[in-house]
Amino acid sequence: DGTERPSEPGTPPPASPRSQPPEEEEDEDFQFLLCEGCGQDSAQPRLLGCLHTLCPGCLSDTKQCPLCRAAAGAPAVENLLFCNLRSRLHLWRQIRSACGPGCSRCRAEAALVWCADCEEFFCGRCFEEHQWWHKKRQHRCHRLEELRAGSVRQFLEDTKTAGSLYCSSASHVGESRVCSIYCPRCERALCCPCALLDTAHAPFRDLRAESLRRQDELRSLRRDLRRLRGSFEAALARLRGEAARREEQRRRLRDGVRASAERLQQLVRREAEELQALLEARPERGPSALAEELSGAEGALLRLEAAERLVERLGRYGGEQELMDMQPFVRGALLELRRLRPPAPAPLREPAHFALCRARLRAL
Repeated sequence: DGTERPSEPGTPPPASPRSQPPEEEEDEDFQFLLCEGCGQDSAQPRLLGCLHTLCPGCLSDTKQCPLCRAAAGAPAVENLLFCNLRSRLHLWRQIRSACGPGCSRCRAEAALVWCADCEEFFCGRCFEEHQWWHKKRQHRCHRLEELRAGSVRQFLEDTKTAGSLYCSSASHVGESRVCSIYCPRCERALCCPCALLDTAHAPFRDLRAESLRRQDELRSLRRDLRRLRGSFEAALARLRGEAARREEQRRRLRDGVRASAERLQQLVRREAEELQALLEARPERGPSALAEELSGAEGALLRLEAAERLVERLGRYGGEQELMDMQPFVRGALLELRRLRPPAPAPLREPAHFALCRARLRAL
């Protein structure tokens, strides 16, 4: 009659037609998972308050971020987004490997199916047992040949919501109860029985709605930080221009001293050499305010860029687990960054020994 015949129980789901992705998608760059300090892969990436991610080795010898020089305020936390994304990329490499993954159950046969809910590979026989055991549940299962035909981006998109949040209450440690309720007072997810027993913390929120609310809050903060980043970029451009003008002044004075010294006799040449030594050897007393402002603006801009990248990757690759665990820390850091203000342009004031050098040069 033209209708599709249902598949028999225990049969792996048929592979849906999917066009072969281009090579660019297959070779997508995930270099951002490496440590931003040493560029090495780390199984325990740590997220700092400035929202840069470093390996434990880069954090062991310093009390500030080596990239933006921000002081390490709050202790670094584990970057769950990068850890989980790293694990999912490892699964993708197993699927695309030449020999392919083995069955996670019997460990004797080659795997044919991947269950996103169980996060396990199954051969044909073990998949039939899996389907019978979970016949009342609808697990998301995919043929490996279907996954191989797709792209790494599609695989990460399909698996970022595969994991469920489980209740962490101490009343049922040995059970895995899926959470669907969020308690604003405890700031954690609850299962339905725990929410019914803990009526003192009512009213509760829907976990999905809370997840969407947190995503919207992070997007709003990202928009604010993007505007703030534009102000910092303009301020940094002004500071760099002022530094370049000061260096140009230094260069012109040096050339003037050298040209005058070449035209004068030996006595005047010695005076010119003294002026050049005064100009070159006498440092400005105390730390340069311009250098401090320039360093601070560069560090703030790096933190804003790191914040924007992290929120974007959390929205693209992060699931509910990473969002629920990382959002309070990330939100606090973003709010702290939003309070930053770009430095006001300072008037150009040349050092005192520049003026002394110019006066003596005119006297020559």
